[in-house]
Amino acid sequence: MCAVPICKEHRELRPADLIQLFLLYKAACGLSEKTMKDYGYHLAKFFRLYPDALDFPRERTMEYLAGYSNPTSFNLRYSYLRCFWNWCADEGYFRGSRHPLDGIKKKRPQGRVIDIPESELKKLLRQPNQKTFAGFRDFVLMNLQLDTAIRPGEGLRLLPDDLRADRSEIEVRACVSKTRVARTLPVSESTVLLMKRLLLMHHPSWKDATIFCTETGGPFKETSYGHAFKKYSTASKVKATPYALRHCAALLMLRNGVSAFTLASIMGHADLSMTRRYLAISNTDKHREHAAAGVMRLLNDEPPRPARVRTIGKP
Repeated sequence: MCAVPICKEHRELRPADLIQLFLLYKAACGLSEKTMKDYGYHLAKFFRLYPDALDFPRERTMEYLAGYSNPTSFNLRYSYLRCFWNWCADEGYFRGSRHPLDGIKKKRPQGRVIDIPESELKKLLRQPNQKTFAGFRDFVLMNLQLDTAIRPGEGLRLLPDDLRADRSEIEVRACVSKTRVARTLPVSESTVLLMKRLLLMHHPSWKDATIFCTETGGPFKETSYGHAFKKYSTASKVKATPYALRHCAALLMLRNGVSAFTLASIMGHADLSMTRRYLAISNTDKHREHAAAGVMRLLNDEPPRPARVRTIGKP
């Protein structure tokens, strides 16, 4: 029944032993601390649900993945398990030729629009108490996210030297970037001024503090930012997460003339295919732009639509 059982000489190894060895291997490969934690969490959960998965890897893997119908949830767990089983096979812990995930493919995720209206975003930005250090810090970080589409985790690790105020840009260092590739992001003048004001609020003794640190100069964790953001979301009745601001920023840039090539560079995507998967333009955008193109009016020699005046200028 078992397709690729654990080798006899490794029968004494328990799931916890293999997970530890696998994480040691991943640490040597240079994976980020967050990714390591994610691997550890999902693998521990898998073996907690299926303690005999080393004896029945294919059967238990299929049972586990069958419980996730959402493509994003399925693909995440698929990737972690595939990497783990690949490592087990490469290290010689399995005998046999069939991989536990042989014939099983990732699901194609459906496009998902995270599109928050500008009026709702303004309401969200009004929530942080700018009279306190923590509130003003959150306000500035939210502005930076909407201005540059930077990932929350990247923004929280920015150092004062990463801000180049004279050039109106920030440097996302390779060790900070999720993709481990450095990139430079243009920043609006208003956001630069906010960041400079925040840095002026830093205590002189905070020598190694990040730009978006705690009230005592310590590191401001992504989970803590998420908790604070949830309060702002609840108070404003705007359903959003810190990462949703990245989607909103990307959509706003596209709607205001930023090309897909430039957007891919700003967001740190390797190619346009990643940008297309990440972004999903709403039906409203498609209908509006389709109507503006007026292809059939041109082919049918119809007169152009009359221009509409929405505002009255001063005489």
